Amino acid sequence: MKPVVDFERFKPDIRYAYDLKPVLRQPDELKDNFPAYFMYRDAYLTGEDWEKIKEAGLRYDYTITPPAVIGDEYIKTYGHYHPKAGKLSFPEVYQVIEGKALFIIQKRSNEDDQIEDVVAVEVEEGEIIIVPPEYGHVMVNRTDRRLVTSNWVCRNFSSIYEPYTNLRGACYYLTRLGWVKNTNYAAVPELRFARPNQILDVSGDMYDLVNEIEVLEFLADPDGYEDMFKKALKFD
Repeated sequence: MKPVVDFERFKPDIRYAYDLKPVLRQPDELKDNFPAYFMYRDAYLTGEDWEKIKEAGLRYDYTITPPAVIGDEYIKTYGHYHPKAGKLSFPEVYQVIEGKALFIIQKRSNEDDQIEDVVAVEVEEGEIIIVPPEYGHVMVNRTDRRLVTSNWVCRNFSSIYEPYTNLRGACYYLTRLGWVKNTNYAAVPELRFARPNQILDVSGDMYDLVNEIEVLEFLADPDGYEDMFKKALKFD
């Protein structure tokens, strides 16, 4: 699948391997400070599109994650939560443009180190996943090829990284030997497995939703869309 936008004309923010040390299972195994992933934020095809995206309070990004393993753990993004938009926190929508992604999404209880729900979601090329409100997420590339994803998100907030930093990552690590529970958490439920429901009506690149951007209203104002979020995942 080819992206609609030539994202490489935008300057990326680069997350280096050493930046990931606080969330790695085996940080002492990291020997080289290689580029772990590239984030192309605020991508657009035309100036008219960009004005439309900004007016809707949204942002369209790309992320490239080359294959890598640190110790026995597959390369991943840092992980973050979103703040409250109202009653619910801001959701996010991702599409896999190239490769295959594994999302680890987790919902906190009353404390950061107590997890109420954790789900592993495998997303194939061309598929779209809605990360529902109240869930933090980490994206993993466990393949031997690069992973390219795009995402729509509200542009009017800052992500929350501290809980992942303080607890050395998500409540599970994905390694070559399988899943490993993160013992820095006080309470971790059994991992559930799901696939994304293709709720949004998209036949190709989801950038094309810029032409009907009102369907993405739930990203900036999620309250009232709870029924849709409940259908975001289909469980094994």
